[in-house]
Order: sequence, then C-alpha cells, then structure tokens
Amino acid sequence: MNKETQKTILVTGGSGFIGSVTCALLQQSGYNVINIDRTKRSLDGITQYPFDVANNQLKGVLELTKPDAVIHLAANHSVPKSVGDPASTYYNNVANSIMLLEQCIASGVNHVVFSSTSSVYGNSDYLLNSETDPTNPLTPYGKSKLMIEHVLEDFDNAYEDFSYTALRYFNAAGSYEGLGYQLDPKEHLIPILVEKALLGEKFIANGDDYDTPDGTCMRDYTHVVDIASAHMAALNYLFDGGKSGSYNIGGGSSTSIKQIITEVEKQLGTTVDVEYGPRREGDPAKTSANVAKAFEDFGWDSAHTIIDIIRDEIAYHKTKIKK
Repeated sequence: MNKETQKTILVTGGSGFIGSVTCALLQQSGYNVINIDRTKRSLDGITQYPFDVANNQLKGVLELTKPDAVIHLAANHSVPKSVGDPASTYYNNVANSIMLLEQCIASGVNHVVFSSTSSVYGNSDYLLNSETDPTNPLTPYGKSKLMIEHVLEDFDNAYEDFSYTALRYFNAAGSYEGLGYQLDPKEHLIPILVEKALLGEKFIANGDDYDTPDGTCMRDYTHVVDIASAHMAALNYLFDGGKSGSYNIGGGSSTSIKQIITEVEKQLGTTVDVEYGPRREGDPAKTSANVAKAFEDFGWDSAHTIIDIIRDEIAYHKTKIKK
C-alpha cells in the first residue's frame, strides 16, 4: 500500500487486549494506525496519543490525522464493576461514545467499527444467538453497549454518508506475538485459570448448578486474532459501501468451564485445584454465536479452536509469570 492510497485508521482503546492485537494486524496490513488510549503501550509503527477519549484534544487529533475510519474499543469492560458502579460505566461507555461520534461527524469521519458485546442478548432462550434475536442485557455493561448500537443506528439515519458495524464479540481469549490479556486483577476466566494452574494455586469457579450438561457456564470463546481480523473485514466492507448493522463475532461453539479446566490440565500435564463457589450476578448459563451474517456480508469466519486459544493463553502467561 503506497502513501497515496494508504488509509488511516484511528483506534480508541488500542492499548488494551483486543485493541493492541487489532493495531498490530492493521499496521502489518499496511494501514496508518493512530491509537488513542490513556495507557501507552509498546506498539511498533503506531502513532499514540496517551489520553482519554473525553479529552478536549480529541477534535484536534481527528482534524490533524483525518482518519478514513474509527474503530471504537475504549470502554469500561468489567461486568462486575458495572453492577457495583453503574455511573462510571454509563459515563465512559455511553456519554464518551456519543461525544466521539459527534466529533467524527464534525471532522468528516464517516465509517465507524464499534466494539459491542454478546451481553446484549442476556439469558437467551435460543441455542444459537442470531442478530435478529431479542436483546435483553442483564448488566449495566451490556445495556451501555446496546445503547450505543441504538445511537449508531440513529446516526446512520441522520447522516447520509455515515455507516457503521457494531461487532458483538463473544468471549475473547488467546494471545498474539507477545500481546495478551493484561488486566490486573484479572477478571476473565481463561487468564485466571491459566495463571492459577501455572502457579499451582486454587482456582475458584463461579457456580456449578447452571442448566448445562455439566452444571457450569458455557461460553463461545473467540481467539483475539479472529476478533482483530473481524475488525479489518468490517472496515473493508464499509469502505466498499456495505450497509450498516450489528454482527456476531464468535468462535461458533460453546465450551463449559469444566471442559476448559480439562483442556488446561491436558496441555500443562497437571491437575488444577478447583473449588466451586456461588454464581456471579449477571452471568447467563450459555452463550453461542451464529456467525453466518458476518460470513455472508464480509467474508469473516473464525479460524481458531479452543485448543488454539488455550495454547496461546498458556504461552503468553508463561512469559509473564516469574517463577
């Protein structure tokens, strides 16, 4: 891609788990990548502005860099924190997102890829979640993401040249070239389990009385590289004149906590000390994605299995744990 045709993509939250892998893949694919994130991260070849989306410099950065599209990932991602402190979740995920979209319109940025979530479905009656299913988010986090999907729909109706894709991720995991899950303290199951297994510590699972085959929650785990590649497929779709809409991005099958534990034990050749605690508020029994729409509209499908995800998670955490 030469400089004349090179597109500029501005990523909010590009220092995070999904954001850093997305930035890396975009840069490797020839895009000029701008990262706005209050945390600076070592990302080769990527221009970084270390401030919050709410910063008054945002307008200047948009006018200076003139991005062809924005991938909006910056958000409060913690489900438990959203239940305990809904105000900060709504402020960061809703108010800041609306402000960003307003600035995009003012600066002539007409394409947005939005990081949504499978949490918009809540406790679904369907074995596979499709984009046409009813939405019933159970937590402020899920509600905040669905609110912005509605806002995007309204922007699409109001502004003729504006288009978006809202990508409803299912559970992201895995790692890519040294980039992995870095939240501390950890809140996601696979990183917590892998760390506990490597350190020989007790792992506490949330609930074993769900209406699933083995009583533990089932999730559609999705490799972070597959999510990052979905961002690029969605960008190309929008650049080619694709219609706005929401899309499931998932691995396409569900794995229970007990099955995850078994696979971690198998790959590490060890036995994990497991204790089953009470359910966590807001956790549905099962999530599973129908990803046919993303495949039909922009040719995306997942390329990694749960075995790949756990292998890459283990490899990443081995580099972080100091024995």
